[in-house]
Amino acid sequence: GDYPICYIPPSKSCDVDTFSVILMSHTVEDDVRLRTMRQGINAIANFKGTEEIILVWNADRKILEESEKKNAQVLVKWNKDESHPLRIFYSLENGLHNNLLNRYHPSVNPKSEAIVYFDDDGPFFNKDAMAAGFGLWRFNSDVQIGSMARNIRMPSKRMNDLQTETSKLTSKLYQEDAWQTHVHPYQHDEVEEKMKENGLSPTDDPGFPKFTPICNEQSGDVVEYNYFVFPHYKAHMSLPSGSLLHRNYLCFMWHPAFAELRQFILDHPTHPDDMTISTLVSHLSGKPLRTFPKNIKKPPKPEPVAEPAKEESRRRLASTSTQDLPQNQGRRRLLWQQKDWGNMREEAIQSIVRYFGSINSGSVGWCAGTEYEVEAKGKGNMVFNCNPENPHMELIPWLNAGGLGYDECPSLNEPAQKV
Repeated sequence: GDYPICYIPPSKSCDVDTFSVILMSHTVEDDVRLRTMRQGINAIANFKGTEEIILVWNADRKILEESEKKNAQVLVKWNKDESHPLRIFYSLENGLHNNLLNRYHPSVNPKSEAIVYFDDDGPFFNKDAMAAGFGLWRFNSDVQIGSMARNIRMPSKRMNDLQTETSKLTSKLYQEDAWQTHVHPYQHDEVEEKMKENGLSPTDDPGFPKFTPICNEQSGDVVEYNYFVFPHYKAHMSLPSGSLLHRNYLCFMWHPAFAELRQFILDHPTHPDDMTISTLVSHLSGKPLRTFPKNIKKPPKPEPVAEPAKEESRRRLASTSTQDLPQNQGRRRLLWQQKDWGNMREEAIQSIVRYFGSINSGSVGWCAGTEYEVEAKGKGNMVFNCNPENPHMELIPWLNAGGLGYDECPSLNEPAQKV
């Protein structure tokens, strides 16, 4: 047909210094959502790495442009301001319908090879988290990068044993900075060259972590969607906010070969575009996603001894802080409380995993190869965890001299706030 040829991205993209940010919305009725999006765009516009911000608008242009709401008017103003990085992509005027997958459509035409996704209701990350995520993406540009990642549990002993084995191998390879972590498993010439360099013959197993097969008809295998935690390790998919993808994957997502998947997203009551995108990308790349921390703390500073009353007051304030929560967290809780929402999400991941026939080995956390990688005691089927879970910048290995990954992209510069 006329559809273009799609290409798997390179495993490293060290020459990419900027990213395109893509959001999507369709209504001005929700004032909280509109304000949250405007505030997020305003912050992201001031990041050094931001090349552009694209708002994919899935409704009639008039709904936004003729709105009397201040936040909507600000968005329209920014779109008309050539000096502002925001541009609005009107889906209906580009032959598209109101579809969650429009943010992944090639016609959006992002300028940068690196794409950062945010939901219109957030949460939006600060510059330090973006520095960590973008830095990790530059030397892992063939996989999805995320921090709001979800684990898929496997009640089947067969599947769980296989998953534990391959998860341990994945972690070991990244701990050792093995060649398998720098080569795309489907680039056969490069794989054979690396195998030869490491004393392996072409008939040997190259040692890439294997995907875990699901055999529903033969053994009744099922999977469970774990929506209680955002793990660093053994995550199999990522929610959209703060996730990074290479621009090349847009071509695959709208390829005619995956029309059934796109229709499934439209038809399913939970419209699971996040599950589908993560699973598709992992199968195309042959690798699991990588994770980074979204909550990065400031380096600890010595504190003066406080008077008892003041210290108690400070502790009460700290315990009730909502700094790291999205502004409309209450709305999200209501969404989760909808009848059968959890069961429907679980049914969705069941269908998607069965469609592909297997599931990836699970993510490796930011602390891989460092002293902060610890055994995940008391965390269900998890093998490793990062302690602390919310580090400060000086602990992120690929952002600091001598750390694992630091030398992968020598030109790496932290996307800091513009002066």
